[in-house]
Amino acid sequence: MDKLVLIKNFPNRSFAEQAKEVLAQHNIICILKSIDVGILGTASSGIPQGVNLYVDEEHEEPALRLIDALYNGI
Repeated sequence: MDKLVLIKNFPNRSFAEQAKEVLAQHNIICILKSIDVGILGTASSGIPQGVNLYVDEEHEEPALRLIDALYNGI
């Protein structure tokens, strides 16, 4: 990966993991980054800073289209 760009900040890891799977089905590799809640929460627990989804710059446009179509408003 050359340069990573932020595609979306999700309120919890559950949404972020679902989005990661969608991108993987379209051969777009992504990275999720957040503060780990460990035993204090679950995948559906809200994380104050959210979960950031990043993709390589070359996949920015298709990733944005897919994620916006599926997760607009989340």
